[in-house]
Amino acid sequence: MLALVLAVSCSGPGLPAAQPSSASAPAATASSTSLELSSSESVSEPALSTVETTVPDTVAAAAEGSIVVDVGGASRPFDRRLLGTNAPAWIGPEKLRDPRFRQIIRDLGTTVLRMPGGSWSGSYDWLACENGDANGCHWTWAAKPSDYISFLAATGAEGMWTVNFNGTAQQAAALVAFFNGSIDDKRVIGQDRNGKDWGTVGQWAALRSDHGHRDPYSVKYWEVGNEVYGAKPEQASGCASFGWEDVWTCDGTEYVNGNDHHDGYLKFRDSMRAVDSSIQIGAVGVGGDQSGWGFFGEKVIRGVADLLDFYIVHDYGFDNTPSSDVALARPEHWFPGLMTGVRAVLDDQNPTRSVPVAITEYNLFSFADRDTTGMMSRSVNALYVADSIGEMAEEGVTMANQWDLVNGTTGSEGDYGLLDPETSEPMPQYYALALWSKFGGQLLPISVGFDTEFTLSAHAGRDDRGTITLLVVNKTDVAQTASIDLEGSTATYSAKQDVVTTEALDATSVDYNGSTARPTDLATLPAQNLGSIKGGMMTHSFDPFSITLLQFVPSG
Repeated sequence: MLALVLAVSCSGPGLPAAQPSSASAPAATASSTSLELSSSESVSEPALSTVETTVPDTVAAAAEGSIVVDVGGASRPFDRRLLGTNAPAWIGPEKLRDPRFRQIIRDLGTTVLRMPGGSWSGSYDWLACENGDANGCHWTWAAKPSDYISFLAATGAEGMWTVNFNGTAQQAAALVAFFNGSIDDKRVIGQDRNGKDWGTVGQWAALRSDHGHRDPYSVKYWEVGNEVYGAKPEQASGCASFGWEDVWTCDGTEYVNGNDHHDGYLKFRDSMRAVDSSIQIGAVGVGGDQSGWGFFGEKVIRGVADLLDFYIVHDYGFDNTPSSDVALARPEHWFPGLMTGVRAVLDDQNPTRSVPVAITEYNLFSFADRDTTGMMSRSVNALYVADSIGEMAEEGVTMANQWDLVNGTTGSEGDYGLLDPETSEPMPQYYALALWSKFGGQLLPISVGFDTEFTLSAHAGRDDRGTITLLVVNKTDVAQTASIDLEGSTATYSAKQDVVTTEALDATSVDYNGSTARPTDLATLPAQNLGSIKGGMMTHSFDPFSITLLQFVPSG
């Protein structure tokens, strides 16, 4: 059963187990985010996602340059919530309970797990699934809220839940009470617009206790709906002909305010925060130009005004298979423009504060079956994800969730997952998050004397012990030699490196610290010592097709 359902990928419509989708649905991609609607809000078919750039003739040639880290410069936080992923309910309770699987997640260092799974959220009746009620839960075999409580507690990750936007505000509030409430809390949640009485906070906390968790396990982050702008045309008028989301509207104003038959974001927010005022609730948006999708993002931002804890964006790179050069060039030039478009409207409506932006789904392809060469399962995606995390950090993204932890395929397309669905062994992109988990909590100013789109990109940081870190992605098939200058430092450092490398970008495996094994305990393959350096100056050769984390530990 698990293998069948694993065919449902990231944004594919939530379906019963007997009807898996073979493709994920489009999210905020390079083409879809720039799609503009006419005043009648009809939608034209999107252009194919491409990167309009020229690959230089010297991509494969050896190059030399400098990397200068301003050790004394103004630092910025590296938010570890950028190391999140998605834990869809089709992973199933058995795997979530497996001690080895839990250890893999702890070793990975992922920070925020988004649940219960993309478009599935629009069909996921949390109470019916928690009680195993087949009349209301399409997937009684899938993970339920109490399974997630156990998994979060075992891995130490924070939780993020995408509530069912087709449900009611009180239904969502009762789920907040299930996770976060106390048994003795007699506050009334109340009756919803359909006449259902959702009782008290303590009632749902008692259900949690009956299912094995007496104490609350606070879920801090909440989303109201998934990719609402992508509603199917048969679900709501004026929506895209290629819509994929089973949801009742694609209009940003209706999303915020609701209508005579549905609750909107503001009602959800009020009801959920009445249960727990400490939670953070995000509104669905789009990346880049906020006039796309019928001005969906602009309508949302202006409609919610300051009642917004974070703004949600999804980012999938391509609708059709690019060359590896084009794929690896994308993060460096894409994320600056995406954030410029988002920040322009957010800052206009919130002049006294900077609203956090959360990219709660991202990967290479919007449709799994468009990944005809399986790039997401290959080494190229490790380099792509590594550089994407760095660029999101540099551009001020607060949270990010790779799509997804465990997925699977239905054919020759690539697998979105970090882990193999059968063996739980790491896929190449797993190692991108693993290296970033060692980066530290600060970003330092850096100057890179290479072509960062096509040759070498780099990001510098510092941890709370004073260790300087440098994460470098070599996108070429030759070693790249760089002079490294920790400018402003005269200290002596002990240097070491962790390296992920591959023979070819289309390889389905990587070497980690010289081993071709796929260890889940990365501590068994320790970093290579590079010796002592004085004055923060050294020359280093970065392996072809590699991700390298250099650590400079002060030695006195």
